[in-house]
Amino acid sequence: MNITLCQLNSQFVHSALAPWYLAAAAQQLCTVPHTIHVAQGTVNQTDDALIELLCQHEPELLGLSCYIWNVETLRRLLPKLRTALPHTVFVLGGPEVSFCAEAFLAQNPQVDYILCGEGERSFAALADAAAGVRGIEEVPGLCRRTENGIVCSAPPAPLEELFDPYTDAYFEALGGRIPYIETTRGCPFTCAFCLSGREDRLRCFSLDAAFTALLKLAASGAKTIKFIDRTFNANEPRARRIWEFLAQKRAEGLIPEGVCFHFEVAADLFTADCLAFLASVPAGLFQFEAGLQSFHPETLAAVQRKTDLDKLCRNLTALLAPGNLHLHIDLIAGLPHEDLATFTESFNRAFALGAHQLQLGFLKLIHGSALRRDADAYGMRCAAAAPYEITENQWLSPADLARLTRAEQALDLIYNSGRYHRSLPYLLSLWQGGAFAFFSAFSAMLVPLGEYPAAEAVAECFYRFGCGIAGIKPALLRDLLALDTLSSRRAMRLPDFLKVRDDRLRRINLLVRTGDAHLPDADKLPEKFHAGKIGFCILYSGYGCCSDSEVLALFDYSDRNPVTGAYAVTTLPLREALGEPAGECPVCRAPF
Repeated sequence: MNITLCQLNSQFVHSALAPWYLAAAAQQLCTVPHTIHVAQGTVNQTDDALIELLCQHEPELLGLSCYIWNVETLRRLLPKLRTALPHTVFVLGGPEVSFCAEAFLAQNPQVDYILCGEGERSFAALADAAAGVRGIEEVPGLCRRTENGIVCSAPPAPLEELFDPYTDAYFEALGGRIPYIETTRGCPFTCAFCLSGREDRLRCFSLDAAFTALLKLAASGAKTIKFIDRTFNANEPRARRIWEFLAQKRAEGLIPEGVCFHFEVAADLFTADCLAFLASVPAGLFQFEAGLQSFHPETLAAVQRKTDLDKLCRNLTALLAPGNLHLHIDLIAGLPHEDLATFTESFNRAFALGAHQLQLGFLKLIHGSALRRDADAYGMRCAAAAPYEITENQWLSPADLARLTRAEQALDLIYNSGRYHRSLPYLLSLWQGGAFAFFSAFSAMLVPLGEYPAAEAVAECFYRFGCGIAGIKPALLRDLLALDTLSSRRAMRLPDFLKVRDDRLRRINLLVRTGDAHLPDADKLPEKFHAGKIGFCILYSGYGCCSDSEVLALFDYSDRNPVTGAYAVTTLPLREALGEPAGECPVCRAPF
């Protein structure tokens, strides 16, 4: 048969994995050969573009992978697809339809079949059945219409080993986007908001196959490679072997510098020995995402989340201390028994850990989860359309959730963006209240800027907000924002609200361009300047000095921290940079 398999991604930077698994399984398991094309699009494309993509090869069988981020787009496309492909067999699979297959099939007459559970064996069997070489009733995990109504067959047995999806065609299609790799399926935990713990066990697949795939992915041109194992360190000895392999191959030069591996971990599971090893890995090689979800004990018990909170905090602090890996932590708003006050406590405690990113997420009542099943008992209501985000429960009103949503936007723009490394801590040091109250207060100033404000507009808004805090020194805040602006991205210029008219800037420009001897690394400056790799500004508040002396800040855009993404900054007294006569600090009398 002529088959097209498709996954619509949420953004272009993401890549698909499921269709390639299905294609690899079909190649090995099908009785007769099939011609299989894998198509990838995004939910941001127009309907016409997606129809053209899916009809390109005139498939006899069209398989669509369904997730919370693409199912509404697929629902909308199905009638148009049926018109364009009237004789094609449509089969859907994936977590978004596996746990509501009968209802989805009944509501979408364009769909012929739904595959529930792991799709590799099921899809290969269905491809053969559609080609007429086996009976449709033999396909495991198949939901279909019959004369007696909709019926679903028993799911396939879980795979004991994965089919290799990393073919030449896969890498040709990857094009530098984020690739994904899976070394385990299932999860030993049974969190009520998640699907991964529905299995009875954690299945671990071949390490040798994973090692081979990792080297291929590292050489593909991708900068970030994500493991989709739900709790990567659930089996710490196994996780350690993979981490050691990656560190060794980086040392051998087989993994290029700049390639980073992303893992979802349970921070309370780390042993002291493993933490000591992780402290030794090259900076930027790993990034971890650790789900906290809540610090409220009653909430954690209700969602069956067993966590040693004290150990978790200690381990997160230990992971951050060496400064060699990026750490992302998560909270979920809308869980049972957590009202605005207790969530604020969770937020403040999580923020105080100092992770590089703190994601404030909102509970999604996904099909198949225990919380969706028990939603009425908690007074939970959610949006009818995917991703089924909660709209209220017994503890949080719609108004509470709206306030949390506004705070989330402020958190993402100011903290998670990584653009305010110096100015944010300064303002928080003067703020009379916790971190959540800070972001909640600032969020009110963002409302006029809309949902997707420009970076410069956010920075100016942040400056005006900061100038209203008691005890603030506006000149110092200006300087900190100037440092943040020019070190967090290759900006090369300051926004208008931070600019100070100063004729000496032209002189500094000339000195940097010619490599004046008074400047650090003077011999390298001209080449970097002409390559656009040097920025500079004048600080007027005495930042970096014990007095109110003026300071020159130089930004090296060839030297970027692989963990924080910040560019290197060098500061020196402006008089020294300009070659003017030495003076002394009016405060401590130190010479400069």
